[in-house]
Amino acid sequence: MSNTDAMNRDLKSGFVFGFIEKYSNLIVQFAVTMVLARFLTPSEFGVVATVMVIIFFFNLLGEMGLGPAIIYHKELTTEEIRGLFLICLILGIALYFIFSAGSFVAVDFFNNDVYYGVMPLIGAMILFSVVSIVPETLLRREKRFSAVAIITLISALTSGAIACVMAYRGYGVYALVWKSIIHTGMRFVLVCVYAGWRNLIGRIALTGFKTVLGFSTYQFMFNFLNYFSRNSDKILISKFIGEAAVGLYDMAYRLMMLPIQNIAGIATAALQPVYSTFGQKEVAESYNGLVNKIFFLGFFVAIYIFLFADKIIYVLYGPGWERSAVILECLTPFLVFQIVLATTGGIWQTLGQTKSLFYCGVFSSITSVLAIATGVYLNNLYLVAFLLSMASILNFIQCFWLLHVKNENFRMEVLLKGMPSTALLSAILLAGMFSIVYWMPSPFGFMTNKTLSSLCDLALFGVSQLVITMALGVMLKNESAIFFARILQKPLRKMKLIAG
Repeated sequence: MSNTDAMNRDLKSGFVFGFIEKYSNLIVQFAVTMVLARFLTPSEFGVVATVMVIIFFFNLLGEMGLGPAIIYHKELTTEEIRGLFLICLILGIALYFIFSAGSFVAVDFFNNDVYYGVMPLIGAMILFSVVSIVPETLLRREKRFSAVAIITLISALTSGAIACVMAYRGYGVYALVWKSIIHTGMRFVLVCVYAGWRNLIGRIALTGFKTVLGFSTYQFMFNFLNYFSRNSDKILISKFIGEAAVGLYDMAYRLMMLPIQNIAGIATAALQPVYSTFGQKEVAESYNGLVNKIFFLGFFVAIYIFLFADKIIYVLYGPGWERSAVILECLTPFLVFQIVLATTGGIWQTLGQTKSLFYCGVFSSITSVLAIATGVYLNNLYLVAFLLSMASILNFIQCFWLLHVKNENFRMEVLLKGMPSTALLSAILLAGMFSIVYWMPSPFGFMTNKTLSSLCDLALFGVSQLVITMALGVMLKNESAIFFARILQKPLRKMKLIAG
């Protein structure tokens, strides 16, 4: 078997189990959020969203860029791995107590006593997340993607079910709190079981920390900057516009991030573990094709969300969240470019060029924070979302330009060769679908249940958009459309055989 065949086989395995992991979790989270949104208020969601920003910061401090560094440095011994696990355990405990003590500061800053009870509880997430880093990274380094998928599904199902019961019984914001604690706690136990306790506990060597330090330092600094650029919106909106506003914004933003996490996330989770064992030329050739396919998916999903944001929001969250639909529409350009940009981290890590990744983070932080601050200053949630989308376009251009400059195999004209064709296809598709939606009344308008009629509309127009996209793509000879059309043909042929 050639190197290219082996790489494609490993990538396929990573994508398949990544798909199962991401979309099974997505379905569970959708179902849970639909239930919780009917029992909890935007303010209660806003409280947890605000605390989660702080949680992510502490997780960032605990992660220290260790995950990608462990994958890159395959020469680490078992004793050194154990030493890194011990460091994570000590750091996780310390960060938990610091976070819990910070509840007094949060109460004064946000002027809300609820943080006294929430923060010491939800802080357990930090401990579980930090100590999970080493065992989960070992599973990914060994390309055991199926194990990670199983762990994710079990944790999501259990924590989601308990949260729904608690919300129904009137526990309010604490239903969200315990959902997060149970999810991370179960995930920690399961990754340790799958990775093997003997790989984590026993004779240790602390020399491994020195080995990963150079790689992880720039990775950590990138994560640090990325944290602020991704979460400054929630902090600023919560402080200067209000918790109800951040609840509306966060529900739209999280929904927009789902395609990014569940399309680009599938690819990103597999890229470094698989690509790290192959040469740069082979990696570049594979990545060139991947970028164009992800662009195609990004445009397709963005058009669907833009046209049906109001129905999506109503089906998922019910009445009272109408402003989130407008925010969601303003974020659609963000999705198109961020969904591709999200995959570049795995490439920089594979190449061992985390310093360049850090430079991309600096540029991204500046543009994103300026966009968010401008929107907040003008007291306009819609403007925050729109300017953030414009910033993502600048970030995309800068990152791919730097990748082109630093590595001759990653040429922009090759990486983005399919973008003009896909952009043309998307423009035609948007115009056609908009005309259909505008001129054609809903065939399910007779239904008295608005949620059910909206769901039927989403299904009908979703299938229509898919068929039109594939037909137009084949007519325009779009390579990505032809690729996905061939994939869709396989299950259709099987269905015909079964029906015959």
